[in-house]
Amino acid sequence: MKKQMMVVGLLGLASLVLAACGGSTAAAATPTATTEEQATVNPRVISAEGRLEPGQAVELSFGVGGEVAEVPIKEGDRVKVGAVIARLNSAAQRNAVTQVEAAWAVALANLAKYQNDLPQQIAAAEAEIKAANAQLAASAVQRDRSVELTQAQAALAQGVYAQQQAQTAYDRVLEAKKLGTTEETARLALDNAIMNAQAAQARVNQLKQGSAIDRADGAQLAAAAARRDAAQARLDQLKAEAEGKAESTFAAAVKQAEAAVQSAQTALAETELHAPFAGTIAQLNLKPGERVTPGAIKVVLADLSRWLIATDDLTEAKVPLIQIGQPVQITFDAVPELRLLGEVESIGAVSQLKGGDVTYPVKIKLIDTDARLRWGMTAAVDFVQP
Repeated sequence: MKKQMMVVGLLGLASLVLAACGGSTAAAATPTATTEEQATVNPRVISAEGRLEPGQAVELSFGVGGEVAEVPIKEGDRVKVGAVIARLNSAAQRNAVTQVEAAWAVALANLAKYQNDLPQQIAAAEAEIKAANAQLAASAVQRDRSVELTQAQAALAQGVYAQQQAQTAYDRVLEAKKLGTTEETARLALDNAIMNAQAAQARVNQLKQGSAIDRADGAQLAAAAARRDAAQARLDQLKAEAEGKAESTFAAAVKQAEAAVQSAQTALAETELHAPFAGTIAQLNLKPGERVTPGAIKVVLADLSRWLIATDDLTEAKVPLIQIGQPVQITFDAVPELRLLGEVESIGAVSQLKGGDVTYPVKIKLIDTDARLRWGMTAAVDFVQP
């Protein structure tokens, strides 16, 4: 510090002496700035090393295995987004699509017919409900014959007893050999008792037959109730389907067929390899007749119209001095005379260890480009600090 002050003092003194000697002499003796003083006025520069990367790149593979049928492009070709890069033999997948599309068409036709017939089906269900209700009403008016049968059975018992009594009386008259009106009277009484007993028996038989009919009517009544309930449930379902509140089995079949078509079309699409973006075929490892397995990397597509420099040289002490959009000067080992400009595009938020140092990944977008640039070239970057 003392040396610096002494130098400054001497320089000041020399200036005064030279000023006294005249303007021309003073101008000739003006001192130049030292290297150290120049460094203090120049921007600070943070240097790092990185590698050249395309603005976008992707590795492509087939989603299914099979035999390569066609490769319509070659390595180095530029392709548009969606362009076909390669195709597999897809005969089986195409047949599957044809079959499920035919099944889908049948399902659609069945649904259309069902929807067209829906009003008639609703009317038929309503008519069935009315018929079942009418049968239930008719069965409900049948009389219960159980009491009448009991009464008829009692009358039959009385008639049989009277017949037995008349027979006994008649037998006694015959044994006494009493002729005339007494015998005639007993015979008439016996005949009447027999007729009454026969009439009572006939009534009992009639009522018993009616009871069997009633039991049959009861079974028919239960069947009619079941038919009515089933018809009502069917009617409710049909009305809900007509109003769009429920899905018919035909509509469900259409949805199932649509899903099958989508699945088959997806399987067919997987037999083709398409470019997800416009770019250049950087690597191509496919040829017709070759068999490929699902997931095997066969193509590398890159967007070489935009370049990035990726570096992981910035330590935790340097990275706070870097900002998004900061200007960068770039040179390349392979093309030493080439100097390009760039700017910071991204700064990693997560650190990584490199050679024992904590560093952060940074990507730099090139503002200029050059036809001699190649993926993976080593670049030296200088982050200019204002």
